[in-house]
Amino acid sequence: MANVLVLEPWYQGSHRSWVEGWRSNSRHIIDVVNGSDSGWRRSLVTAPTRFAEAINEAPQPIDALVASTPIDLATVLGLVDRSKRRPPTLLYMHESQIGYPPGPKGGQPYRAMINDWNAITSADRVAVATQFHADLLVEQMPDFAEGLIHGSGLKVKSILDKVNILPVGVDTSGLRPISLDGPLRVLWNHRWSHDKNPGEFVHAVTILAAEGYEFELYALGEVERGGEKAFERLTSHLADRILLSGPQTYDAYRQVLCRSDLVLSTAQHEFFGLAVAEAISAGARPLLPDRLAYPEILPDGLSSQFLYRGSLEDSLRSTLAQPRDEVHRYRQETMEYVSKFSWPTVAPKYDSLVDEMLEATS
Repeated sequence: MANVLVLEPWYQGSHRSWVEGWRSNSRHIIDVVNGSDSGWRRSLVTAPTRFAEAINEAPQPIDALVASTPIDLATVLGLVDRSKRRPPTLLYMHESQIGYPPGPKGGQPYRAMINDWNAITSADRVAVATQFHADLLVEQMPDFAEGLIHGSGLKVKSILDKVNILPVGVDTSGLRPISLDGPLRVLWNHRWSHDKNPGEFVHAVTILAAEGYEFELYALGEVERGGEKAFERLTSHLADRILLSGPQTYDAYRQVLCRSDLVLSTAQHEFFGLAVAEAISAGARPLLPDRLAYPEILPDGLSSQFLYRGSLEDSLRSTLAQPRDEVHRYRQETMEYVSKFSWPTVAPKYDSLVDEMLEATS
């Protein structure tokens, strides 16, 4: 049993669920130091001092560090008291700035990408949630680093060639489909932000409602500036079909998952797909774009049933035309497949990687 300290700059939402899920299912002792509550950008700047102080003042030896992105890990380690033994460090990359689509104003966050590069080269091990994310880093990060400092591309590539795949765990406890009558219930459970592409979702359901298709909506998730117009358009045009909207409590959210027939996505960015995996665990049929990490959370032989390559509008139209029994034809198969992401299954993989790091330094 090891003493593991997790450095979590953004101890909210999916990141908090990740920490608590692992801690609840781990055989190690896991403590957490969280960053600023004023947003990840501010935390990126202010958290290193806080993290270093926590390491310096730890009341007992720290066997392993786990640094959660986005984090300025190089600065954290540079601020640690030199008399302290540096614990083996795992960088867990929930995301990487190099993989985000350009924002509404265009451009790329070069400083944040440099921060990711420095964090990768500062850690002893690096882990990501999906093969998609691993491939993206291997394809793009070495060239980015080489463009800044000649010779650095090969170094970062040698690190990323050994990247570990550790899926985000899903809390599947209590998630069971609830049998319902009436119109199909369609779920959107993502952030309303430009990278989730909510405009395409709103366009599709607005068109299909005008064509007379029967369905009801759960339009959940935090509404950010990049998704405000899409959210307002949906709530003004389809208010009579919306059962619940906006952020919800944990319990209310999970009740919605169990009552949903379909979970949709139009995302341009997704390194895992936790919200979709949660909905599938509760019995919702996925309807997802054939890109990003989505193919990895679906059974290989059934991916053509749930992934679309054209517009969401066309795929959703054909799905809404089906009776509920047909919509849920493969419910058991999809639920069983995502069960491999449940925390009791995933946590031992995290623990084993910690064990490997400890063995390598013993």
